Amino acid sequence: MAKLLRLREGWSTALFLLGAILAAGGALAATEWAEGLDVVPWAGIGGLAAGLLLGWSVFQGRTCHLFSAIYGLAWVGFLLGRGLPGELTWSERITELAARFFHWVGQAVTGGTGHDALIFVMLLSGLFWILGYNAGWNTYRRMRAWRAILPLGIVTLISVYYYLGPAPLMRYLAFYLLFALLYIARSHIFEREEAWQREEVIYSPELRVGLLYAGLALTVIVLTLAWTLPSAAAVPCLTATWRRISDPWRVVREEWQRLFADLRGSAAVYAEPFGPSLTLGGPRDLRDTIVMDIAAPHEGRYYWRGAVYSYYDGSRWEALEEERLLLIPGRQPPGMAHDALRHPVTQTVTSYVPGRRLLVGASQPVAVVREAEAYVNLTEDAPLEFIRIFSLLPLEAGDQYVVLSQVSNADATSLRQAGTDYPEWVRRRYLQLPASLPARVRLLAEEITADADNPYDKAIALEQYLRRNITYDLTPPDLPAGRDYVDFLLFDSRRDYCSGYATAMTVLARSVGIPARVAAGYAEGEYTPERGVFRVRERDSHSWPEIYFPGYGWIEFEPTSSQPPLTRPERAEEQAAEDDVPRGVGRMDFLNDEERYHPELDEALRGRIEPLTARRGPPVWPWAVGLILIGLAVGGWWATENWGFRGLPSVERAYARLLRFGRWLGRPLRISETPFEWVRDVSAIVPQAREPIGHIVNLYVHARFARGNPAAPEAEAAWEQARPVLWRSWLRHIVSLVRCRLLSDIT
Repeated sequence: MAKLLRLREGWSTALFLLGAILAAGGALAATEWAEGLDVVPWAGIGGLAAGLLLGWSVFQGRTCHLFSAIYGLAWVGFLLGRGLPGELTWSERITELAARFFHWVGQAVTGGTGHDALIFVMLLSGLFWILGYNAGWNTYRRMRAWRAILPLGIVTLISVYYYLGPAPLMRYLAFYLLFALLYIARSHIFEREEAWQREEVIYSPELRVGLLYAGLALTVIVLTLAWTLPSAAAVPCLTATWRRISDPWRVVREEWQRLFADLRGSAAVYAEPFGPSLTLGGPRDLRDTIVMDIAAPHEGRYYWRGAVYSYYDGSRWEALEEERLLLIPGRQPPGMAHDALRHPVTQTVTSYVPGRRLLVGASQPVAVVREAEAYVNLTEDAPLEFIRIFSLLPLEAGDQYVVLSQVSNADATSLRQAGTDYPEWVRRRYLQLPASLPARVRLLAEEITADADNPYDKAIALEQYLRRNITYDLTPPDLPAGRDYVDFLLFDSRRDYCSGYATAMTVLARSVGIPARVAAGYAEGEYTPERGVFRVRERDSHSWPEIYFPGYGWIEFEPTSSQPPLTRPERAEEQAAEDDVPRGVGRMDFLNDEERYHPELDEALRGRIEPLTARRGPPVWPWAVGLILIGLAVGGWWATENWGFRGLPSVERAYARLLRFGRWLGRPLRISETPFEWVRDVSAIVPQAREPIGHIVNLYVHARFARGNPAAPEAEAAWEQARPVLWRSWLRHIVSLVRCRLLSDIT
């Protein structure tokens, strides 16, 4: 106990770790993503205490980790059990926690959707126990400071990045950085003290306080630089790097949406609402939160598309994303569809949801003015089409981007006469149905469309049937195990919201040989004439079916009864002869494969691109980066010669600098040799500095053993002579090591 109370690493390390854990846990608790998150910091504190005690114990590592797991289960169970109803006994509380956890695991492994927010709190509490234990263990069993502190920082950054609410999470990040850097500084001085004690170097205890002050100053510098640095979006060379880093997290976020569907205000749930799969059923809670404003011509009816889904397995849709395509801002890629009766529509989107990357556009987007990439179908005989479009860097609140879309103005007569000559790629992908689909679904589709003699009228018949027979309901009944979703909706529940309507119409259309798919995004929203924009809110989130018509492409339909019906005018006979071929051919020329882009598209976008780019002003990031590099170089040079040596007399400081360069040059001072023996070898390595190095060693030995003056001014003068030679020798030594390594790798 006395050994523990002395704590040779210093109690300040424990206090700094405690502050870092409280900052990281406080950031999570402040998000209020789920009720009960305030227990998360307490779980981390318990883990830190366990790491400290087990780190100083005599047990082997595996035994300590086993004890930690047992302690952690007990502590987390106690924290969560306190939040359950008070009339339950502790045995019943633990049973309840275990039952809910294993039910959630069953949902996770079978592809279901998790709706228990307590599991989210449970997992985070377990994570923070591990983080606290890791911090204590890597400090008090083995001094590995970065392994102790970095995991907490990663969790804090993730919390800040994905949080969308009003809580000031940046202050928690600032507190974390403060405590983390102070902890690193304290750990460094502890390691230096041990090294000096081994090397019998005299040092002042005041160094500890001085180093902590230096840590405080460094924290202020880091925070100031982080605040003034340009956004990564201003540095084009960083976009590809960000894309590679964020790709794995995109998959994690999309799975997170499925496993924790009921979290409140979570960016992981809402920032990317349309993932590679579309889960059907479950309650839906949409708010009036403003998502974006879209400036577009007030004509026709818009659907702001975010994703399209083509594969149905009986319970969900898959997007079948085959390849990513990097988009050039303001340019459409070659190979896009040649659809008739379409006209270009330019939209300027102002996003108000920070952290989002998904870009939306009307009908058929063909170009965006932003560094972006698109998921596309990769089929040899199919035209290029965007499945989902992503900004390479996350959008900030107020960010704008421009989308150019090809919007159909096809009339009912043209679509009725389009025929059924579907390309092979359309039949192959968009007539797919699961083998388990009950036969009565196909029979119902045939019955509904029996009086129609063309795909358009059949689609209208299906649309009207669903609007009349399915009730709009945001809390539909759960899908029973083993049932097909459409079969259950049409013949049993008869209640659902937009994704159910869209799914039912798509499956019914495919059942009678009409290619169809589901699109997801937003309904038109509320038009504001004064500002000339469509205001889109979270409650406007919507899904709808799209039917393929030869020559005209994908056409939207609206079977959802809560939405106004979508009508198309009939075309007069005298217009038909005039418009059939010329209009279609004209629109196809706009998307000629041989041209990378068309002047008409450039003209439509030019007025939007210039205001966006002009607003940025001259780039300042090269100057900022240059100043930072200069600052880092100067700071690195100063730290090399002074870090850890403040407070030492001039002679001892000069001698300590020599010892540091000796280690870097491959000739450290051994315990068994005298300074004179050591300086003989170092002088042979840097013969140009033999005289000033020898003078420094003579002054040190004289001050240490013959009561000389430890503050002799000539020590600094000798160091000024030796410094440039030592730096050049060290750089040559580094180059030699790198060359040898490269040669060894080649041979």
